[in-house]
Amino acid sequence: MKISTVLWALWTLGLLVILLMPLREGILPTGGFRHWDKVVHFGLFAVTGFMSVYGAVFFSRFKHRIIFGLVFGLALALGTEFGQSFVSTRSTSVYDLLADVLGLSLGLLIYTLLYRQETIRSRFNL
Repeated sequence: MKISTVLWALWTLGLLVILLMPLREGILPTGGFRHWDKVVHFGLFAVTGFMSVYGAVFFSRFKHRIIFGLVFGLALALGTEFGQSFVSTRSTSVYDLLADVLGLSLGLLIYTLLYRQETIRSRFNL
């Protein structure tokens, strides 16, 4: 098994713990900013998008890795939002889901841009 796949799996397990564990009120300093959780969701899923493509080395074609990252990330976002409905101190939110999808998209975009840049460099020996 490749190290990238192991890192992706560890990231996914950590994400599940973070998003499904009960939270106590006031556990995180918000500084009065009411929507800190949307920023957290966005950031976590940006990393998830990147890591899901990075870890999907079981697909040889880049296009399939991107599709996998998109489908996996969307399933994870929907699943964790649904799972949060069963945790007494958590709640589901369409806005959290939107932040997840936007973050996922950014992560996939960043990976794609880095991949394309490396492909161009290797083709032209830059």
